[in-house]
Order: sequence, then C-alpha cells, then structure tokens
Amino acid sequence: MFETSLRTDGQRRLAEVGSADLLIGIPSYKNEQTIAHVLEAAAHGAETHYPNLRSALAVVDGGSSDETVRIALNLALPPAIRRVVTTYQGIQGKGSAVRAIFEIARAVGAKACVVFEADLASLTRDWVQRLAAPILSREYDCAIPIYARPLVEGAVNDILAYPLTRLLYGVDVREPMAGDLAVSGELAAKLHDRDVWETDVARHGIDVWITTVAINENLRMCQVPLTPKIENKREAAVAIDPGFVQSVGTLFRMMEIYRRRWSETRPLRAVSCCGENPLLENQRLTGAITIDMLNDAFHSGARRCRRLWRSTLAPMNFQAIDDLVDKPRGATRFEGDLWARAVFDFAVVYNKGENDPDKVAAALLPLYYARIATILRETNARLDAVEQVVQAQAQTFVEQKPYLLHRWQTYVPWAVDGVR
Repeated sequence: MFETSLRTDGQRRLAEVGSADLLIGIPSYKNEQTIAHVLEAAAHGAETHYPNLRSALAVVDGGSSDETVRIALNLALPPAIRRVVTTYQGIQGKGSAVRAIFEIARAVGAKACVVFEADLASLTRDWVQRLAAPILSREYDCAIPIYARPLVEGAVNDILAYPLTRLLYGVDVREPMAGDLAVSGELAAKLHDRDVWETDVARHGIDVWITTVAINENLRMCQVPLTPKIENKREAAVAIDPGFVQSVGTLFRMMEIYRRRWSETRPLRAVSCCGENPLLENQRLTGAITIDMLNDAFHSGARRCRRLWRSTLAPMNFQAIDDLVDKPRGATRFEGDLWARAVFDFAVVYNKGENDPDKVAAALLPLYYARIATILRETNARLDAVEQVVQAQAQTFVEQKPYLLHRWQTYVPWAVDGVR
C-alpha cells in the first residue's frame, strides 16, 4: 500500500494552500460537463456560509482525458478560496481519490472535510453548510446525507445497501451509499491510514465502507436532509457494471468482518437528523432507463447467469426466478420477499462459496434490474410511493433474517445445488 496517496506534484501544491479549517474535496474522472458547476457551488457555499473560516477546494482526478482538469485549474473562483488540483496514486477508483482528499485534509489541518461527487448537477451552496455544520460544531465525527434520487440511480442504496445495513447492524441510516459526506479532520486522517486501499474500497466500495465502519466502531454520526440529488450520468441497464460489483462486493465483505455483531439481536437504533426534510410529496423523479429496458436486461442476464444462479440460489428461489424468466414481462413481477432471499443467498455464497466472488456479485445485477422494474411498475416513480416500498422492503429483510442466519450457518459449497 502506498504510504502517500499524492504524487510529487500534488504534495508540492499543498504548500501553496497552507492551512485550512474547511476542506471541500471533489474526486473527479471525466466530468467536464459538471465540474464547473460543482466547484462554483462548493466555493460560493464556503464563502457565503463560512466567511470567517479558511476554506480550500481539492479536486483529485483519476486521469481524465477530457477537459475536467483544465476547467478545474482555470475556473474563476472567489479569491479567498484556495484550490489544489492534482491526481492520486494507487488503484484506479473513487476510493483512492477520497483517500487522497483525506490526506490533504490532514496536511492542511482541516477541522472538517466535505466530499462531493463531481457529477452533481443538483449541488447547491446550502449543501456545504448543511454537511459541514455538524462537524465544525464538534458534535459529530461523520455526517451522511439523506436525499431523494431517481430510483434507477439510487436503487443500489435503496433496495440493497439500506435494508441490508439496517438489518445487519440495527442502525437506521437511510443512505449508506450516499456518495457525498462530511467527516472531521481527525477521522479523515484515521481512515486514510486504514489498510483497505488495495481492495474494492479503493474503487466504488468507499461509500458503504465508511458508513459501515462508522456504525460498527461507534463513531458519532448524523444524517443531514438535503434537496434531491440529480447526477449527470449516462444511464443504461448495462450487462456488466464494475461499480455495482465493487460496491455490492464491499457490502457483502463487511458482513464477514462484522459477523459477530449482526448475528446478535438488537433493537433498531435511529441516527440523529441535523436539519429538516424538504417537502417531496407527490413529486416524481424519473431517469432515462425504462421498465422495458430493465425487463430486457433481466432476460438477457438470465441467459448469461442461469448456471451461476442455480449454484448460488436455494432451489426454491431459483425456481421462482426461473419461472419469471419464462414470462415475457417477468421482471415486473419480482416481489420483495423473493428479492430479500435472493440477496441473502448471494451474500452467503459471496463469502463462503467456491466461485469467484466478483462473478457472484455480477450475477446479482439482472435480478436487481428486475426488482427495480417491479417497483417502477408499482409506484410510477412517485417519491412518496417509492419510499413506502423501500421501507416495506427493509421490513421484509428483517422478517427474513432467520433465513439468512440459517443459510450462513449451514451453507456447504460442495453440497447438491450448492446449498444446505
């Protein structure tokens, strides 16, 4: 593991920044369309809400071949806001960029470090104050946003990370894969030094890793309600999604690391909310991915993954899913209890099976698409209706916990059909 996340030029640029009370870090990669908006909103947010603090921006890029770095270097910003634009060294991915931001936070002596994704089309200057305030007050070590998102963009959080994290650790954190966050300078330094930066944490596993560590190591954490999150992403129901594999793989791997905690029964603990929720009644957030696209992705995924499904899923779950494959619009009938059991099957085999764990996580993707298609059919993308389904899904995970415990404790990879 690299002792430093920063290349030599980045270390030199830190000397130009000096010290800062508030650091806003932006991990970037090919974000030429949005980087200017994110930088302007972040800089003006710091200037507006914290005029008496020394504030700095750090753009840590992953080797963009477009105009991202040039724009970040040359964009006019308020004179009081210092800026460093650099690259990182290590495994290619957002996590390595965030580690570099944490190193910069330590180097400048930041009291609070806020991280925003570089494709945030909906970022406003108020987000800076809302996330930084709980940290600067020294009441909390970590602040995680709560925001509405189009289901197709936030579903890996809504129907997988949220219900599973809530079930396993008994803590209700609505956005364990938020993508944006704020941490204290002290926590940033500690996270930087953890020995995880040669794993999927260095890629897309960073968000759920930080949340899971905060929960299980009893850090002072709060949730911060923000306005809806809209990202500038090229949406497609892709057959292969490395980000999905890396984030879900990290989520599953943490189950093994903290297995003693989740095998116990404990009452659900709420996490403090700092701020009021925006009014979202009857609003709809839709993306470019349609139900038909998701249905097609499910059926094409079945042709690729059927053999791995058979060896991963319990026979009754495999048969139920196989029946959906035989129906033209089977993806729109993938119910929540079947989804919960399927996720548990995949989590167990990911940790205990003999197949390549990455291939196991990748084979969950078509089933994930089917569950999204079903929710879209049921809710028509209305935010209040989607939230009701998400909460019902979380409760279904709780009800199915005996199934998870049984599979985890009795699974034998060489048994017939890969179960028992």
